[in-house]
Amino acid sequence: MTAVELRQAREAKGWTQQEAAARLGLSQTYLSLLENGKRQVPKSRVQRLLSVYDSLSPLALPMRGQKNWAGMGNLKLAQQLGGLGYPGFAYMRARAIWNPAELLVAALTKDELESRTAEALPWLVLTYSDMDWDWVVRQTKMNDVQNRLGFVLTLACLLAERMNDIAVANRLRGVEKQLHASVLARELTFCNEHMPPAERFWLKQNSTREARHWNVLSDLSVEHLSHAVEG
Repeated sequence: MTAVELRQAREAKGWTQQEAAARLGLSQTYLSLLENGKRQVPKSRVQRLLSVYDSLSPLALPMRGQKNWAGMGNLKLAQQLGGLGYPGFAYMRARAIWNPAELLVAALTKDELESRTAEALPWLVLTYSDMDWDWVVRQTKMNDVQNRLGFVLTLACLLAERMNDIAVANRLRGVEKQLHASVLARELTFCNEHMPPAERFWLKQNSTREARHWNVLSDLSVEHLSHAVEG
């Protein structure tokens, strides 16, 4: 969360610093320091800022660190996706506390994900297409899951094109280009590494063109994801 984002969120509300500070439980002097970049926003204040400034994106949430990824199982991932607005998990009514960029990377590092959770990742990329892609690409390369990221990006691009959102499609195509030179020769599944040998053999013959392009075993296609843009 940057100083500029804080100031813009206040101005979008039409509040003075004094009015905003009262709603945030801060002093006007302290809010001024935050808005001028002279103080970092404390993690303890982020949720309050997000609730008061509803124009702030969840992308402003601080990163929680890789040590916390291991505890992010299917249920927690689904809850966070629901909290971020994914229609398939909206019934969970959870509060988003994870930055969408970190949630994406944490999910992609999982050897096993429920299919419903994995299928939500193109929606996450589509919805938060302005996430910090340099950070995401760097983290996926460090964890050797850039093939999975590329596959998700391609599906999200196709969804954006179906919606005629050319700006988002072009942004995501740019990230794809960054990844092309670093595709792993090692074949990956789409977060289903413990699949039975028979299923793996079948997918070797029936993976989609998009999956084969990224050396990923999956039959997931954009046709399976229409609910992601219709909800």
